[in-house]
Amino acid sequence: MKRIFQRFRTYWPFAVSEIQMVMSYPANYLMFVFGGIMTTFVTYYLWLAVFKSSPTATLAGFTLQQMIAYVFVSTMTSSLISVGTDQKIAREVRDGSIAMNLIKPIRYRIMYLFKAIGNFLHQFVLIALPLLFILIAVLHLMPGGITAVGLYVFSFSLSFVIQFLFDNLFGLVAFFTINTWGLSVTKNVVVAFFSGAVIPLAFFPEWLQRTLLFFPFGSMVYTPTMFYLGKFAGLQAAAAILTQGLWVVLLGILNHWAWTKAVKRLTILGG
Repeated sequence: MKRIFQRFRTYWPFAVSEIQMVMSYPANYLMFVFGGIMTTFVTYYLWLAVFKSSPTATLAGFTLQQMIAYVFVSTMTSSLISVGTDQKIAREVRDGSIAMNLIKPIRYRIMYLFKAIGNFLHQFVLIALPLLFILIAVLHLMPGGITAVGLYVFSFSLSFVIQFLFDNLFGLVAFFTINTWGLSVTKNVVVAFFSGAVIPLAFFPEWLQRTLLFFPFGSMVYTPTMFYLGKFAGLQAAAAILTQGLWVVLLGILNHWAWTKAVKRLTILGG
């Protein structure tokens, strides 16, 4: 326990510095938040129009209230887990600052984990809390009840780790290609679409739903959001959590393997 506490004290300043860095550019951040809010409400009104024009009260198993809750919760979840680790690693490789971080008496990947936690904390306070207030206090949308919220929090924790490991793995590509901007944009579009952040996976063909729920994409946004709505229960809930846990382990192993390859590659480039 003492060792864990010491490690926490060592790496916590990286989380704090991440918060300070973001807040040092308030205008830029406020525009980012405003853009996210506008996107959320555009999506909300789009689904509102779809349901009003539909001859049935439910679409793919969603009522209008459930869909509104899905829009808010999926947006919040996507924002909280998207910490941009891959872009930060790529930037360090590109400008050479990674060399200084690698010779410091710290573990590079743990450092970035705490940076991701810092990013999560400020997004939680400035984005998630207002959205939760609107969702619960204003719109009174908590379809699954308290139990579902608890399951959402647990599932979200796993999805955060999955997204971090996935981004970290993608960031290591920079050791081989140097510039990953184009690949990063493509990755973000693919993840947003196939994670259920744009359209619930329930609207996809059944075979594609099963595929995306098996791969890490569905575990990032769709799974925790469905827990919040109370749509995952029993064996389906257990399978969803098991899948998330499996991807945490697999991505952890892949990260370790890719890291050893990437560091050797960096040494070769440095002579």
